Amino acid sequence: MADTLSVVWANPVYRKLILSITVLLASMVIHQVLRLLVVNRLSDDSPHIYVVRKVTGYAVNTLTVLLITGIWLEHVGNLSVALGILGAGLAFALQEVIGSIAGWVTILSGRPFTIGDRIETGGIRGDVVDISVLRTTLMEIGNWLSGDHNTGRIVTVSNAFIFKEPLFNYSRHLHYVWDEVMLPITYESDWQQAVAIMATAVQQHPQYQELLPLAQEQRRRARRQFAIKITALDPRVFVKLTDNWIELSLIYPVDTDSRRTFRSEISQRVLADFAAARIVIASQTVAIVQLPSTLLQGQPTPIANGPESYDT
Repeated sequence: MADTLSVVWANPVYRKLILSITVLLASMVIHQVLRLLVVNRLSDDSPHIYVVRKVTGYAVNTLTVLLITGIWLEHVGNLSVALGILGAGLAFALQEVIGSIAGWVTILSGRPFTIGDRIETGGIRGDVVDISVLRTTLMEIGNWLSGDHNTGRIVTVSNAFIFKEPLFNYSRHLHYVWDEVMLPITYESDWQQAVAIMATAVQQHPQYQELLPLAQEQRRRARRQFAIKITALDPRVFVKLTDNWIELSLIYPVDTDSRRTFRSEISQRVLADFAAARIVIASQTVAIVQLPSTLLQGQPTPIANGPESYDT
C-alpha cells in the first residue's frame, strides 16, 4: 500500500491532482468555518451581513485560485504558448462572460450604482440586491403593477449591460424624484383656491417636511460633481386651459422609496379639501342636443313596450 502511494505521489500529474483536491476541500471547510464563526453570528437585520459574506467569499476563492494556479504552473515557460492559444480561444468563445467580468470591474471601480440603489436598464426597473462577478440581481418594481411597488420577482441581468444599455439611477446621488398629480376642474370652480389647496397638501405633509432639508443637502453635494440646474424644491401647481376644463398639474419632490404612498395620501387630502370647498372635478361627457334630420329619415321608430318591436 505504501509503495503504491509512493508511486502515485512520484507522478507529477497525480501529485498535482491530489494537491488541487486538497486545496478545494480546505477552501470548503474554511467557507463553513467562516460562516459559522462570522456570518451566522450577525443578526439577520444587520446591514453588514451582505458585505461580510461577500468579502469572505471573495477572499477564500481568490486564495484557492492562486494556490491551484501555483500548483499547476511549475514550468511557466513550457506552458506559455499553450496558455496563449487557449486564452485566445476562450476570449472568442466566452465574449459574454468576459464582458460581464469587465462590467463587474467597472461597477466596482466606477460605482454607477451599489447595493440598495433603484435603477432602470433595458426596460427593467428594480432595487439592486446583489452584485456578483457575472450578474446583477434586482428586486423588480413596476411591470404589471402601477407605481413603484415591487412585483416580488427577482431579475438577474448580465453585468455586460453597463456597456450596452443606458442606466437610470433613481437614488445614487439624489434620493428623491419629482412626481406629478394632475386634476381637471370645471370652469365654474374657484381655480385659485384649488391651486392653494393642492400646494398646501404637499407643504403640510410630514414626509415632505422631513425630506426638504435632506434633499437640499443632497442637491448641494451633487452640485459639486455635476452641472445640475438648481430647481426650487417647493411644490408648484401649473395651470393649463383646455376646451373642456382647467387642468391643474401639481409637481413636487418625493423620496424615491415612497412615491406611490405619498401620491395616494396627497390625492386623498386634495379630494377631501376640494369637496369641502365645492370645487368640482371635471370629466369628459357628451350631450346630444338634437339629431340631424337626415339621420332620422327612413329610420324605424321603436315602440315603448319592447326593444324588439317597431312601428312600421
